[in-house]
Amino acid sequence: MELYARFLAISVIGTVALLPLLILPAMVGVLVDEGGLSEAQAGWLSSAGAFGGAGVSFLMALRMHHINPRRVAAVMLLLAIFLDGISAFVIGPDPLFYAVRILSGLTTTAAYVITLAAFARFDNYERGYGVFVTLQFLVSGIGLYLLPVYASEIGATGMYLVLAACNALALLLTWTLPSTAAQEAVSSKPGSELRFLLSLVTLAAVFGFCTFEMANTAQFTYVERFAVSIGLLDEDIGFVLLIASLIGIPGAFAIVLIGDRFGTVLPLAFGILLAIAGLSILMYSPTYSGYLVGSCCLGFSWAFCLPYIQSFLAGLDRDGSVVAAGSTASTLGAAIGPGLAATMLGEGQYAAVFATAIVLFVLSTALFILSGARAATSRTCMVTT
Repeated sequence: MELYARFLAISVIGTVALLPLLILPAMVGVLVDEGGLSEAQAGWLSSAGAFGGAGVSFLMALRMHHINPRRVAAVMLLLAIFLDGISAFVIGPDPLFYAVRILSGLTTTAAYVITLAAFARFDNYERGYGVFVTLQFLVSGIGLYLLPVYASEIGATGMYLVLAACNALALLLTWTLPSTAAQEAVSSKPGSELRFLLSLVTLAAVFGFCTFEMANTAQFTYVERFAVSIGLLDEDIGFVLLIASLIGIPGAFAIVLIGDRFGTVLPLAFGILLAIAGLSILMYSPTYSGYLVGSCCLGFSWAFCLPYIQSFLAGLDRDGSVVAAGSTASTLGAAIGPGLAATMLGEGQYAAVFATAIVLFVLSTALFILSGARAATSRTCMVTT
């Protein structure tokens, strides 16, 4: 129980750090309706906030065996509180607002990477990732329901102040993270991280994670605007987004129950196929029932796949450098996704956005299959030797 309580506390830190992504469609709606940004500007802002984070998570991957997770997380969350406070009062389509959001994305991504690496250092880490993703989708569902409902009352300023308060809560829990003194890395030689990062198995899995997140954030950015375009009411949209996130909870928890009984590649292929089915439903059945079913497929798929991806990466290096590199790639994918969706959007061409996401999902599946095959070959060669 003590281990699971620690998993839960670390999950809170990572979930708060990831909150701008978890409630992305609702944040886009608030920035458009209350912040004076266009849909395209809001989409590009989402990308800008993540690009800085991709760079810092890559640097952390190269030094993950040597940093103090607890200290780094505390410093990053303090900066995030300050930057979210500034964001609340400089909202608008101008360079200052974009610059602040880029810096904020850098700090919160660093805190998120710390939590990913921390799980890899504990026994039963795959169950830790299951708890982590379960909490993410629970919080996402609540946020996606509440934010559209209360957007007109709190406005964009209130939204960023709430984010600052959440980061303050996460800061109070950083004592649960391992420190260098308490958790010594096994592979602490200079450059040891590169040995894990440059293998074909790692590269294929990392790029698979990148395209997976690119596809998800591309469709996720405008899934709320798509519902508006087909005439759904705000209350109906909020309800569907809530249900779609909550249905991800059993998806994320599945790994806690079944572990790696079926490996990782087969579950990932199943989960991604479900996402493709959900996008197809949205494209060819633009009704309330189609929006509900399609969104639920996407929510379950995202939650189901994430713990398997993270566990696979963590298994390659228990000190966390590979899973940190995966975070770099997924953050980069998350940064590119909204911008790519904004480019494909045109004059409300949401079908083009969804079709692009399907292509990216297919590519992601191919990369995970390649990584799994190479990993199996490597294990066979080691046994033979």
